[in-house]
Amino acid sequence: MSTETEFHIHHDAPEVVGRRERLGVRLLIVADGAFVFGMIFSYFYLRNLDANGGWLPKGAHYLSAASGWMTVVPLVVAALAHRMGERQRQSFKALSIVTLVALLLGAYYQWHQLAHMPFIVKDTGIFEGGYASMWLLIAGANFFHFLVGSFIALGLVLRARRASIDPILETWRLRTAGSWFTWIAISGIACALTTTFIR
Repeated sequence: MSTETEFHIHHDAPEVVGRRERLGVRLLIVADGAFVFGMIFSYFYLRNLDANGGWLPKGAHYLSAASGWMTVVPLVVAALAHRMGERQRQSFKALSIVTLVALLLGAYYQWHQLAHMPFIVKDTGIFEGGYASMWLLIAGANFFHFLVGSFIALGLVLRARRASIDPILETWRLRTAGSWFTWIAISGIACALTTTFIR
């Protein structure tokens, strides 16, 4: 009977596994980017179309520019905290918690914003035009980014405290997670710029 208890996650070299994981996340970013920029294109299209006042009917509501930027702040903080932790490995444990907390607070704020958007006509229960529909879609996309980012950040926090992983593979995983955090910050900024300057 063997007494060996060493556990191997992969049979390939850590660099090979890291490259595969990074490729998978980059493909996810490309797919998500196509969706986000398609959403921004739709925003511009519906704004310029504005058939019969359908973009913003009479008496409809706008959200303030600050509403869009308040959801971007946690995304940027999370991306910056992760990058700092990646560069300063001795403080990664603390900065990984900052990343997780920023994303969880952002997810809560975005959920609260989605639940209290003033876009539903009281008598009919329908949305107040194209602007309201696009705002809801953008907020939903941000919420998705917060959820995925929080899941990744939670995994990094747990792994930083409990697991002993090959340092080369861990370096690849931190870079891969950093790609996702950077992308969701860029996506949030692009959506906030769109809703700020185009009304």
